[in-house]
Amino acid sequence: MSKTSTSSGETKQDDTQLHFLGAKLIPSATAKEDFTATDLGRWTVIFSCLYFNEFERLSVRNLCRLFHTVLAGPTCAGMYTIFPHPNHPSLNSLMDRLNAMSCVGSNVPEHLFIGYGVHVIEDEDHGYRGVINMLNINIPINIIGESREHCLVMGGLYMYGNEEDDINVSNLTLRDSKDNGVCGELGASFHLDNVSVENSGEYGVEVSGTKRNSMKNCNVSHSKWSGLWVGQESLMTIDGKDTTIHHNCTGGYNHYGLEAYDSSSSIHLVPPLTKEKISINNGVGNYGGGNYGGGGTIKTL
Repeated sequence: MSKTSTSSGETKQDDTQLHFLGAKLIPSATAKEDFTATDLGRWTVIFSCLYFNEFERLSVRNLCRLFHTVLAGPTCAGMYTIFPHPNHPSLNSLMDRLNAMSCVGSNVPEHLFIGYGVHVIEDEDHGYRGVINMLNINIPINIIGESREHCLVMGGLYMYGNEEDDINVSNLTLRDSKDNGVCGELGASFHLDNVSVENSGEYGVEVSGTKRNSMKNCNVSHSKWSGLWVGQESLMTIDGKDTTIHHNCTGGYNHYGLEAYDSSSSIHLVPPLTKEKISINNGVGNYGGGNYGGGGTIKTL
């Protein structure tokens, strides 16, 4: 058995054999060239017997130079970061840092990988919106969860930024936002892929003032107001056979599963999707206006 130090300076028995294995199997090296063919071959075989999800693989690569050499990086190009993060206790802290880096011209990671588990967005003051649990995102970035089933983010996303920017969110669940589950206003366009938005305090997904937005294979359910609300001068394009908009309008009148606000608002569905197929059981009972409505256009292309 080995002993490890705690933050208080005490020592305790380590019941795992990782330190022993590390001492025996991981050679010290200052450069990639210091590893022998035996070192590389041994760990290539070991890793071939193990399954790493994307977050685990990236985390293991960061442990030492050998693992970084043997394990391939992410399939996407560009810089990336991960959460949970050793220097940031919350998603708020990490995203605030990325936003600040962009403001001073630093190289900002293009991808944020979020691991399995429940991740809580902390309450913050959002001005006229009040103190709510939404994450401010004003940079172009790809936010990638480990899976929609097992990567649960408690709160919502508030996205703005520059008009030419795109924010991509995939493979996670957003739940229990005190405001909107996803909100994009007067700035960057956003694209949701395999995302579930649940139990939002207002709209499930809101878009206002942007026209390049898209949703693919997403679920929006149990929002107090409309499941998807598309505001003035806005367009949302919906694709994917697994798309569902259901059981929204749980706490407000005159809302819909799909709502295009006025004549400048549009919701486009990619065939074979239709509004009748994807938007069901919204406004059940005395709440809401029904499955789709508003003064704008909702049509299959």
